[in-house]
Amino acid sequence: MSTTVSEPKSIKMPHCGELLIDKDRISGWFHPIRLSLWSRIIGFHTAISKAHRAESVSYHRWNSKNSCYDTIIPYQVTDSPGLSVSTDWQDPRNQQLLDEYGAKHGRDFFPACTIHTHVDASAFESGTDAHDEADWPGWHITLGHLLTHENYDLHCRIRLPKIPAVRELTAVNMAYPIEAKYLFPEGTPATAITQRPNYNDKWKEYISRVSLRKERAQWSITGKNASAS
Repeated sequence: MSTTVSEPKSIKMPHCGELLIDKDRISGWFHPIRLSLWSRIIGFHTAISKAHRAESVSYHRWNSKNSCYDTIIPYQVTDSPGLSVSTDWQDPRNQQLLDEYGAKHGRDFFPACTIHTHVDASAFESGTDAHDEADWPGWHITLGHLLTHENYDLHCRIRLPKIPAVRELTAVNMAYPIEAKYLFPEGTPATAITQRPNYNDKWKEYISRVSLRKERAQWSITGKNASAS
């Protein structure tokens, strides 16, 4: 008696790659990040780290026509010093960026993958990162030690789409670590990623899109024996 071997189910994620779902596992692949683009990404984030000693974030979506990731550097607000950066996509300036992308490419920019920094700190997935990335399937990268070490520190992870086929096999509310080599051209040495020279060129204009938060959180004391809050 012969048995039929079922083929893995393919779930395409046009913005970054593809998932393959088998009866007891999930695998897949991602479109590679060009090293020339990586240099610009490192250049932008390093410039912000030097200027503000604060976090920054960039968003990336695969473009099959030119076989490269499109990038949007949004207008964003960051804290210095601190591990916090926020993007208001309802900001008219960011709405314009998205509208211009849609008009040029005939599709929405989102969903997208993200790259953000921890400046001098090590790279890891913080609670804020988990919250910010929760609904965006695909890869996400944190960059650390941008100013203090010869090698950049990277934390790479993937988030899975919240669909029934995936939910049946694993949790979809958590991220899964992945080696950086799976996000770059096959055979790329690790040092070519972690020691990549940064290059700014036209991305210098994007630095002005990152502003420091002007107001600090305030504490107050009320009542005779109240504690500060």
